[in-house]
This record gives sequence, C-alpha cells and structure tokens, in this order.
Amino acid sequence: MSILEVNNIKKKFDNTEILKGISFSMEKGQTLSILGSSGSGKTTLLRCLNFLETPDCGTISVNGNLLFDAMKQPYSEAEIREKRVHFGMVFQQFNLFPQYTALENVALAPKLFNNGKVPDSEIDAMCKDLLSKMGLSDRMYNYPHQLSGGQQQRVAIARALALKPDILCFDEPTSALDPELTGEVLKVIKELASQHTTMIIVTHEIGFARDVSDEIIFMDDGIIADKGTPSQVIDNPINERTKQFLSNYSGHS
Repeated sequence: MSILEVNNIKKKFDNTEILKGISFSMEKGQTLSILGSSGSGKTTLLRCLNFLETPDCGTISVNGNLLFDAMKQPYSEAEIREKRVHFGMVFQQFNLFPQYTALENVALAPKLFNNGKVPDSEIDAMCKDLLSKMGLSDRMYNYPHQLSGGQQQRVAIARALALKPDILCFDEPTSALDPELTGEVLKVIKELASQHTTMIIVTHEIGFARDVSDEIIFMDDGIIADKGTPSQVIDNPINERTKQFLSNYSGHS
C-alpha cells in the first residue's frame, strides 16, 4: 500500500490556476524530489499537502486513510491540526521562534500535542537526541540568533521530526544558505534518506536530487510534466521542457 496518494489536486488564487490536477503516489521510505522553475506550483503543492492551503479539488490519503476530500469541506481548525501532524514541514526561512532556544523550539510542538501523556523530561530527552543526530549537541541551549543559517535549518529539521510525521517535506531547504552551509543541510537530508525516512523535497539542487531521490517529479505550469527515476528524468530526459529546464542549471551534468 502506498503511504501517500494524491489525486487531482487543484488550487486557484483569485483567477489564476496554480495547480491544474496533480496526482501521484509514493511508498513508505521513498524520497521524492520535485523540480521545476519558480511559479510552477511546487511550493503550493507542498502547502496543500501540509494543510497550509486548502485545495479546491482532489483528495489526499495517507496510509490508506482519506485525510482530505475537497467535496467534504469545510474542515474545522481542530481537524486540520490533527491531519497536519502526518506531515513535517521544513521551510526555506527556518521559521524558528527567536525567543526560544534550539531545544525549546524542537520540544514546543510535542509538548503542546502531548496532553500530559508523557513527562516533559522524556520529551526533552527525545528532542536532545534529535538535535544530537543533527550535529547540534553543543548548541541545544543557543537561541536562533546565536546560530548560523545551516544550524538553524538543522534545528528546523529536528523540529519537523519531533512529531514523528509519516512524511517529511522540505521546501527548498538550502535556498537561504550560502554554498558552504548548504553542504551541512544536504548531508543531514542524505542521512535521513539512507535511514529510509519518507521525504518530499522541493529543490533546485539538481545533483543532490539525482543522488538522494528514488523518484523525480518535474512540474511545469501547474502540472506534472515529467516523472520517473533520476536516471530517466535527469540523466536521460525525453520531455523537451525538462531538457530546457535542466540546461539552465550548472548542477546538471
């Protein structure tokens, strides 16, 4: 059974149709990378999956359970919060709370969702372990302004993992980083892929997408224009729009 089934997702802002019927599925433990030029709908798709935007049409199922059906609107805020925990989201701009330490940022959501089931000390221990796996054992009590961009993004990854989501989503996780710090974050994502963490990654890092992905989707003007293995989509593209896109990126060789 697929861990994720997305069927005919459409989204319009005002009179502009951003997503024009997106359908795909993925298996547990897979890494799916989404490529495409700016404005192709990649981020909007991720935001729909994470219930940060509401699709106008379509369905989303996780582990065989229907999470979203546009025909059954509206969902309450409580329902949306419950559905959202199936997806962890790592944003371009980190979105850490500046008044909280790295550990507090990671532990905040698990404590809010805990309802007293687990002692806070156990949650803190779990979050410390996550930060250690991100290479941040010596930065747990630092505030975001005391961390580099790469360190902040690794805190954000730990925060997304803290709720143990079924699927971890990255929206261009290195776009706000310089090349040296980009390597830190990509190394962490590669390690997660080697552990068969189920991930969807929107990225412009073509070489990275080739190395880390089980499957690639190329989006163009709100549709999936190409889909297949990295070898099919990146190394041996047939679709002319895919070829044109890849030719513009030095990461493609």
